[in-house]
Amino acid sequence: MAVYSLLDLSLNCLAKYADNYHGDIVSLPVGIKDKLVRIMTSQGAVTDFNISQLLHPGIHTLDLQICRVSDSALRQTRCPGLRRILLRGLPEITSAGVCALAESCPSLQVVDLGGCTGLTDEGVLALARCCPLLEVVSLRGCSSVGDAALQALARNCRLLHSVYLSETLVTDEGVIGLATGVCSGSLKELNMVRCQFVTDEAVTAVLTHCPKIRIFNFHGCPLISDQSRGALHNFVGPGKIQQVTWTVY
Repeated sequence: MAVYSLLDLSLNCLAKYADNYHGDIVSLPVGIKDKLVRIMTSQGAVTDFNISQLLHPGIHTLDLQICRVSDSALRQTRCPGLRRILLRGLPEITSAGVCALAESCPSLQVVDLGGCTGLTDEGVLALARCCPLLEVVSLRGCSSVGDAALQALARNCRLLHSVYLSETLVTDEGVIGLATGVCSGSLKELNMVRCQFVTDEAVTAVLTHCPKIRIFNFHGCPLISDQSRGALHNFVGPGKIQQVTWTVY
């Protein structure tokens, strides 16, 4: 049987009734706030109303994937030490909120915006401009994001090693820009599954200019042909690409 400390029991109770203590939580010590944030994010209890009470400038990780938050929450996330934020599948997140987040959180390294269908290139441009330490960016299912977003990342984020672009509007122009940009030497993983507008040219550019690429997935792309399978021949093996998926039409 699990034995909980008095602190754990108190924090779980506070998490359950957090909105009843609005204005009091803000004065809690940083260590206590971090524990409370972990509890409340795991329960989906962080909201636009209470998030400003919970956060502090030094918080490092924020997982809001199951929370009911909108752009308002991102405008209140003024955390210069924040390195990792997960916003996957939140329908009320748009570029307006992401722009505010980027300006207030320049230390971001991992940003998951997968399924945020309200996101456009504008939000990604702000991230690329304000957050040069980005390493992992997920834009899966962001159906209004296109080449301008990729080109901005390519110009500004030299540490970028994992990019997820499935079901976006990107074309060869954006992928080639990424493959030849400042992150070409660090890019290890690229996922562009079901991207309707990329062709063999994009595949060739990645294989040619990204020597560290190890995971490369592009199945479900109708304009990619058997030519790409041939190009992959010299890149599969020990010390080379470890995972690759594609569809030949």
